[in-house]
Amino acid sequence: MKIPIPMTVTMTMLIAFSFAVSGFSQSKSLQDCIDLALAHNPDLLKSDYSLQQSALSTKQALSTLYPSVSASASTGNSGPFFSDARAVWDQNIGASVNQQFYRAGMYSNINLARARQTSSEYSNVSMQNQIRASVERLYFQILASDTLIGVYEANISLSDEQIRKMKLMVDLGSRRQSDLLKSQVQRGTFESQLIREMETLASSRRSLNILMGQQPNADLDVQLVDVEQIVVPDYEAALAMMLENNPTIRQFESQIKIQKLSLQIAREAYLPSVSGSYSASQYNNVLGGGLDRSDQFALRLSLDVFNGFSRSLNVQKSLLSLDEAQLDYDALLRDLDEALSNQYEALTTQNQLIAIHEINLASARKDLEVVSEQYASGFSSILDLTDAQVSVLESETSLLRYLYARKQIESEIRRLIGG
Repeated sequence: MKIPIPMTVTMTMLIAFSFAVSGFSQSKSLQDCIDLALAHNPDLLKSDYSLQQSALSTKQALSTLYPSVSASASTGNSGPFFSDARAVWDQNIGASVNQQFYRAGMYSNINLARARQTSSEYSNVSMQNQIRASVERLYFQILASDTLIGVYEANISLSDEQIRKMKLMVDLGSRRQSDLLKSQVQRGTFESQLIREMETLASSRRSLNILMGQQPNADLDVQLVDVEQIVVPDYEAALAMMLENNPTIRQFESQIKIQKLSLQIAREAYLPSVSGSYSASQYNNVLGGGLDRSDQFALRLSLDVFNGFSRSLNVQKSLLSLDEAQLDYDALLRDLDEALSNQYEALTTQNQLIAIHEINLASARKDLEVVSEQYASGFSSILDLTDAQVSVLESETSLLRYLYARKQIESEIRRLIGG
C-alpha cells in the first residue's frame, strides 16, 4: 500500500535541507551505497568463496561416477650385489580400468552436495538482503542526523540574533539582564544538541564506510531521499511473499532436505557394494625371449555382514538431526511471522505519531508567532519565548526522527519479504 503523509515543513527545516543539499557535489545515492557494499563487503566476499567451494564439492561428488584408469610400465634385471646380471632384461606393461557401480551413498552424496550448494546459495542471498537492509538503516540515520544538524544550526543562528537584539534592549533598559542570560542558556542547549548529533553522524558514516568495504574515515556524502511516502504491501500479501521469497526460509528447507539425504545415506550402509574392473598386461624380454599377454575382467559384490552397531547408531543420529532441523524450521516461521507483525504494527504506530507531531509542529509554530508578538509588546516573559522556541525545536526533531524511523521500518519489511 502507498502511504502518503502530508508534511508541514518549518523554515528551519527548509534551511536544514538546503544545507544538506549544498554539500552533495560528489554525493552517493542509496543505490550507490548498496552496490558498493554488495561488491566490497568482506563478509559477503567470504560468503561468495563458500558458495564457490560448495559448487566445487558438487563437481567432486559427480566425479565419483567416472571410472578410474591406471597404467604401469617396468623393466628390470637381476643383480648386481648378490647375483650376476642376466643378459636378458624383463619388461612389463599393464593397464586397468575400475568402475564403481554402486556403494553406500554413491548417488545420494551427489544429491547431498547439490542440496548443500543450494543452501549456500540461499545463505548468500540472505546475507545480501541483510547487508542491503543495514546499508539502508545507516543511510537513513546519516540523513536524519545531517538534517537535524541543519535544524540545530538554524536555531543557533536564530538564538545568536535574539541574543544580539537582547543585548541592545538590556543596554537601553527595556529588558532585564536575566532575560539575556536565559537566551544564552537556550543557545547552549541548542549547541549541546548539535554536538551530540554531530557525533552520531560521524559514527554512522564510519559504520557505513566499513559496511561498503572502505576505510572508516573516508569522505562520504549521501543524497536526500523522499521520506514522505512509504510503499509496502498489506500484511496478508507481505506474509505470503515472505513465505515464498524469504531466502532464510528456503535455506532452512534445504537443511531439512540435507538431513533427509543424510538419513538415506545412513540406511544405504546396509546395502552391498558393486564394482567391476578390466586389466590387461604384456610381459616380454627386451633382448629376446618369450612374450606373454594376459587380460582379466572382474565383477565384485561385497556386503558388510556385521560391523558392530555403528550403522544402526548412524541411522538413529540422522533421525534426531532431521527432527532437530524440522524444529528449527518451525521456530523460524514463527519468529519471522512475529517479526513481520511487529514491523507492521510499528509502521502503524509511526504513521500515527507522525500525524500527531505534524499537528504539534503546526501548533508550536503558531504559538511561537503569538508569544513573539506578545514578548515584543511586553505582555510575555523571556521564559515564555524560550519555552515556545524549545517546543518548535522538539516538534521538528521528533517529526524528522519519526519520518526516518519509518523509512527504516519499510526497509526491514522489504528484507523480511525477500524484496
